[in-house]
Amino acid sequence: MKNRTISRRQFVAVSAGTGAALVLGFSTLDALTAKVAPGEPGPGGWTPNLWLSVDPDGTVTLQSAKSEMGQGVWTAMPMIVAEELDADWSKVRVERAPTNGKYNTGTGGSTSTRTSYMPLRKAGATARAMLVAAAAARWGVPASECTTNASVVTHGPSKRSATYGDLASLAAGQPLPTGDVPLKDPADFRIIGKSTPRLDIPAKVDGTIQFGIDVGVKNMLVAAVARCPVFGGSLKSVDDAKARAMDGVRQVVKLDAVERMLPARVAVLADTTWTAMKARDALAITWDPGPNAHYSTAAANAEYHARLNDAADVTGTKGAVRAAGAGEQLVEAVYEFPLLAHACMEPMNCTADVRADGVEIWAPSQSPDSIRTGVAQFLKVSPDSVIVHCTFLGGGFGRRSQTDYAIEAVELSKAAGRPVKVIWSREEDIQHDFYRVDGIQRMRAVIDAQGNLVSWEDRVVGPSLEAYAFPGRAGGRHFDSAKAPPYAIANYKLEMVLVSSPVPIWFWRSVANSQDGYCMEAFMDECAHAARKDPVQYRLAMLQENPRAAHVVQLAADKAGWGTPLPKGRGRGFAFYDYDGTLVAQVVEAEVPANGKVKVTRVVCAFDCGQLINPDTVVAQVESAVGWALSAAVYGEITVKDGAVQQSNFTDYKVARMNEMPPVEVYLVENHELPTGVGEPGVPPFAPALLSAIFAATGVRVRKLPIKDALNGNATTSTQ
Repeated sequence: MKNRTISRRQFVAVSAGTGAALVLGFSTLDALTAKVAPGEPGPGGWTPNLWLSVDPDGTVTLQSAKSEMGQGVWTAMPMIVAEELDADWSKVRVERAPTNGKYNTGTGGSTSTRTSYMPLRKAGATARAMLVAAAAARWGVPASECTTNASVVTHGPSKRSATYGDLASLAAGQPLPTGDVPLKDPADFRIIGKSTPRLDIPAKVDGTIQFGIDVGVKNMLVAAVARCPVFGGSLKSVDDAKARAMDGVRQVVKLDAVERMLPARVAVLADTTWTAMKARDALAITWDPGPNAHYSTAAANAEYHARLNDAADVTGTKGAVRAAGAGEQLVEAVYEFPLLAHACMEPMNCTADVRADGVEIWAPSQSPDSIRTGVAQFLKVSPDSVIVHCTFLGGGFGRRSQTDYAIEAVELSKAAGRPVKVIWSREEDIQHDFYRVDGIQRMRAVIDAQGNLVSWEDRVVGPSLEAYAFPGRAGGRHFDSAKAPPYAIANYKLEMVLVSSPVPIWFWRSVANSQDGYCMEAFMDECAHAARKDPVQYRLAMLQENPRAAHVVQLAADKAGWGTPLPKGRGRGFAFYDYDGTLVAQVVEAEVPANGKVKVTRVVCAFDCGQLINPDTVVAQVESAVGWALSAAVYGEITVKDGAVQQSNFTDYKVARMNEMPPVEVYLVENHELPTGVGEPGVPPFAPALLSAIFAATGVRVRKLPIKDALNGNATTSTQ
């Protein structure tokens, strides 16, 4: 999101046309004031993208453009508003903002709270000031003599009081506050920083909440789709006689590939999901595998290694990297990482109704505005004719920021001339995902005679997500390339050798940080051992100028009992990662029995994300990140053979079972720094800490993920 300069007067306070409620519009870019009608442009064409209202019954409602996909943002954001508003939390609600191009509806990258924190505070404080002004005007007293608490304004000297609901209408007619609206001292927070039950949980428990897969529309058909299994293949022929003969089957539709979006397909439209899927399975289809018929993961890996010394784009540099001199040692290692699927618990789905007067879509989406503009572009209609209803999401992890599943529903509704709901099977979800990139990463470091790390080189070889997602933009830079080390290293160089691939790739929880954290921190452990230093002390020595980071490192080490002995066959590994300002350190304990089947027995995590909004949710996010990272590190691997994905379900794309989930201890650092991200930062440190734990237990270095077979003679292991 780009910063923009807008005067404070451009913040919106709206009363006209809104009945007796106090309604405020504001921007997630800043908190600004101006008088305009809801949804209409303000001065300079600026349009607010969030709304806060106080109704006569006292209900406080925040419209959120961010998707709730289990991360708790539909509780954190209203908590911030309620804090500055001094609202009665029991009367605070949140609802979905409309998808009309005027809101920033993108949800991802652990940015929702980070980017909304100050605008939400200013909005709450502005509303509070107007309610106080209304009370003061009613009573004929100075506003400075009024206080607020739990949605009530009180005049101390006279003991009079009024609820926010009573004052809403009068407040709506008050002039906007002039100057900067004062914000609370964080020391006075009574809602922010307190573990608070989530607003979305009751409806999820009683089943009344609507996910995309729950959507039902009058006159709707259900579609099951057979997709060309080979990337870039096409449909040669289909015999649909058996499918069409089934009761309840209404139509069989052939669909061409949509470039960079969808493969060639054959869809069955039926009255029920079961009928559609059975009929889809009865299709006799012959595919033309096309130009990628011989593409394979094995060949791709061989190419990555063969191109390790090719010319590369330099994506970051500092000082001058150099070779090892006399008395110095060169440490070098190559790490491999596989394609990964998202595997959301709720399979991909979408419902669309393409009519002559417009298009209506129901989708569990991280980016409903992208669906709106993408569908408009696909159908060559105005975006204003496309209405997107964003439901709750049964997991997103980046997958639901794509628009392919909505385009497909639109294609089929247009073909059927009536609403169509498309539900993907788990197999289709796994085999036609947009995957986390694969590749290799070569790390080189020079360690001087004193054990100091004096030169660092990090070269990535593989596809670039930036080149894929934004074709033509990546030249010379790749946001999925190696990151600069967070340590005081005088000389480093980061490079990327770009390799093309027919496999569609996309954002995956923590994006490039997942593979970069793995390579960087696993290698840091190797450097520490090469320098004959304790891995924690080695890091601390390079974090002396970053006391917050050093505190997180030390906290994790202390809580884990770093340095204390473990039973034979167990090891303890450490990793630290700076995820866009969120500082996280993890200690992983693992047991490696004689059969090589690694068991993670304990995870200790120290976490500094600035101001905590809802600590219970932060802990839950860290725990889920550990579970997610454990699944990927131990089992996660998508492989391609003959141009097609080999895995198909949780049987061969395994996620960790509940009995494999270790105890996770989370220690949150409390401070009042601006909040940073929560959902993704817990992922990157896990894999390197686990690999270091395996090394500590066995003396074997594993440099390839997943580790499932690494301790049974895999070629990418070594002993030190």
